[in-house]
Amino acid sequence: MDMKNKKEYEVGIKIINCFYVEAESQDEAEQIVRDYDPYKTLDDCDFNIEYADPTNGEIAWKIKAEEVNRLK
Repeated sequence: MDMKNKKEYEVGIKIINCFYVEAESQDEAEQIVRDYDPYKTLDDCDFNIEYADPTNGEIAWKIKAEEVNRLK
């Protein structure tokens, strides 16, 4: 497929995971999980595609690769 036949799609995902942590409070339990590295939070997660809709040129927000590279 050549580039002129390609369309842009917005793809929404849902990632679900559960962690059992020991903590003295709910706030502390939440902070423990927030401090996990991304690989640990995604390990054994349930990953679902929720939708894949054509954008038709109407994008609420978009970060392009070159914009991310400027932030580094």
